[in-house]
Amino acid sequence: MREVAKQSLTVYLDPDVVARIETMIGAGRFANSSQIVQEALVLWLTAFNQHQFELELKKAYESSMTQTGGESVNAASFLRTLGELA
Repeated sequence: MREVAKQSLTVYLDPDVVARIETMIGAGRFANSSQIVQEALVLWLTAFNQHQFELELKKAYESSMTQTGGESVNAASFLRTLGELA
């Protein structure tokens, strides 16, 4: 696997957050603060992507409701509409 060059970034954190990071490193849960920040960003990106997916799902549902005049939408027609939006 090819290693990607990393960039340095300065981040200013509240003292209580820094204390928690130092506690985690001291307990051996992480080797350094960079590992903690990288893991936190992975979690943040996962949550962000989930939110984006939910917005698209809501948009597809609203589109289905509009197309059916607000009648009940069955799963098959909803998923078909979702596929058309992709």
